[in-house]
Amino acid sequence: MNLPRALVFIVMLLAALTGCDSQYSGDLVDDGFNAAGQAHYVQQCSSCHGIDGNGTSVGPSLVGCATCSSFSVLSDEISRTMPIGEVEACVDDCATDTAEYILYAFNGQNLADALATIHGVANESAALTLRKASLQLAGRLPTSNELTMVAEDAETGLNQALDSVVEGEQFYQTLMSVFNDQLLTDKYLSQNLYEGGINLLDSDDYPARKWYNDAYEGDELSSIRGCMRTVTNDSVAREPLELVRYAAENDLPHTLYVTADFMMVNWYSQQVYEAELVDVNASFRQLSEPVCDENGVQIYYDPTDYKPARITKNLEHELGGVPHAGVLTSAMFLNRFPTTNTNRNRHRARKVYDFFLDTDILAIEGERPEDGIGSGVSNPTLLDPACYSCHQVMDPVSSSFQHWTDRGQYIVTGSSSDNNWDSSDIEAPGLGGASTPISGQGGYFRNLLQWLGEEISKDPRFARATVRTLYEGFIGQALLPAPLDSATEADKLAYNSQRAILNGVSDVLIASNWDIKAAVKALLLSPYYRAASLDAETLQVNDHIGATRFLSPEQMQIKLQAIVGFGWDEFRSEDNRIMYGGMDSDSITERIKEPGGLIIAIQHRMATEMACRSAAYDFLNETSQRKLFPHIEIETLPRNQEGNLSPDSIERIRQNIQYLHWVLLGEDLALDSEEVSVTYDLFDAVLTEGQAMLESSQNFDPSLGTWLEWECSARWERQPDGRTGDSLPEEERITEDEYYSIRAWTAVLTYLMSDYRFIFE
Repeated sequence: MNLPRALVFIVMLLAALTGCDSQYSGDLVDDGFNAAGQAHYVQQCSSCHGIDGNGTSVGPSLVGCATCSSFSVLSDEISRTMPIGEVEACVDDCATDTAEYILYAFNGQNLADALATIHGVANESAALTLRKASLQLAGRLPTSNELTMVAEDAETGLNQALDSVVEGEQFYQTLMSVFNDQLLTDKYLSQNLYEGGINLLDSDDYPARKWYNDAYEGDELSSIRGCMRTVTNDSVAREPLELVRYAAENDLPHTLYVTADFMMVNWYSQQVYEAELVDVNASFRQLSEPVCDENGVQIYYDPTDYKPARITKNLEHELGGVPHAGVLTSAMFLNRFPTTNTNRNRHRARKVYDFFLDTDILAIEGERPEDGIGSGVSNPTLLDPACYSCHQVMDPVSSSFQHWTDRGQYIVTGSSSDNNWDSSDIEAPGLGGASTPISGQGGYFRNLLQWLGEEISKDPRFARATVRTLYEGFIGQALLPAPLDSATEADKLAYNSQRAILNGVSDVLIASNWDIKAAVKALLLSPYYRAASLDAETLQVNDHIGATRFLSPEQMQIKLQAIVGFGWDEFRSEDNRIMYGGMDSDSITERIKEPGGLIIAIQHRMATEMACRSAAYDFLNETSQRKLFPHIEIETLPRNQEGNLSPDSIERIRQNIQYLHWVLLGEDLALDSEEVSVTYDLFDAVLTEGQAMLESSQNFDPSLGTWLEWECSARWERQPDGRTGDSLPEEERITEDEYYSIRAWTAVLTYLMSDYRFIFE
């Protein structure tokens, strides 16, 4: 039987959330309580997972945990990977006893209580969910066909409609933006740093890194050279993010993020690296319009067309190319999180644990000397117990980066003073107690990061880390912190319910062969994205459910382009984006999530200008093609020439107001609702007063009252970013407003765009 993917997700999620209580009873002795397992847990597990299993910043909650699907799975996981840094300390009877205790203590009533916290959540309708997802992920409003699907088939229709949402250029750009919020490699884009990405590459290894200087030499080609420099630099800077896109777009496993034995290049960055395409028969796509066009030189290669490639040539130190390992060997990642001679890749190791293993190694239990010096032993990271508790976890990963310099250059250990690695005072390469085989058949001496990437991809924490990245990116909230022992029961329940739901999403990710789009859809179908209302009597804590978020400048620009057809040209300025709460991935690495006075002032200006620029412009289109006014014409007025009310016109005006509330604010209102009536009254009041002013101007020059403000008239084509394009033929322009109706509709648009619901989705 073939179930729709939405139902498959629901079935899997329910199995993950209820299986712990139903599958264990047949495996466990004496109803599951195991005293020996409790002792092992308290001694070896509680420092990471909490004495009551609710988790800490080091270890996740064990209530509804991802590996709690059965006794055998959990005991095997403990035996192979736990405790962190000392995996051989709990095997055989210790592992089975501990698994029995965990299933009994944390996945019986505890799990049932945690899941009860979401029973009081009412989800928004399928149509509203589709609208929000379409705007945020696809950069458009739902199509009529998609809305019909959800109207006829509700949840099944929503699931089918979401398939088209998680496709297309805007979704992949949004997905890369989510991962950039973590990697912050967009710091190296040209808008932030001149040749920021290019200059990170070693000129000896990549003598063609600034190939455009030789290809377009001379003052007369300076413009084309500048264009090519910008496109090439940005192509290099986005390489690690394009790997995420490549896997998603081609339905390949997201594990390529840390395991890919290739990098991503487009035509421009291939010139830099002189890399060989994996598919030797592939060719880069060209566009119909040139990307760079100056002084007779035209370049048509599509900057978004990235393909897998390998650096196989001998580099400066004759290593025979680069042993690629996904983002781990990306020059952008290695430079964004650099190292020093004394740090010895420990900063990189910390980021690996955080980004890919959902583990904060700084929170590992232990005593750290306040002065950072320790007990004075010659090698405290290995010999001082206060230091070793952390370093035994961190340093094997640090050692795995030993062939990569602070600038991300690949060098064999000891072959250069730039990377003279001393292995006598640091743990050998490895992960989670497993050591990297570095000699003999299958050895990884030169390919340490390839081994590390494979180990990360097989670690259950990688799925959890991936879902965390998606949750924070698409839901717009940080995960709830692990509750302290002093936390309230409500806080513990909220944390455990969130972990249980997200573990279900992790299960979907793994079961789909690491299809990241399946995980995104699972999040969109969860109460953390869809919550519309909460039953305060049922829910003990409710401030962690629901995905309404303040839109970033980039998200607002996408919303404007989808709704009115073009963005706000003020957002082309980096300063304006920063003032509106954005980030530059460099000095500003977090987005503002709660708008202050300055942002509200910017919103009001944006609402005024966008309403002005879009009202008349929308009337240039045929009725069926309009984005704002599909139900009316400029001359659709509440009263006829004799001053009598026109019921048909009034109904059409109210229908258009109802439509504007839907597209601008996501409100599904009845035609006779109070909200529609309030907006209609505003339209009528502005129209009445404006027409009175037009009548009074008849005593002077009639045209003085009918001319629209220059920016409010429809004189030009509008580009997607909001800039004015070519002038329209004079006969097509709308420059006058003889009924004052355009200005009345401008007031309505200003009113709705000034609403807080317009900047929150």
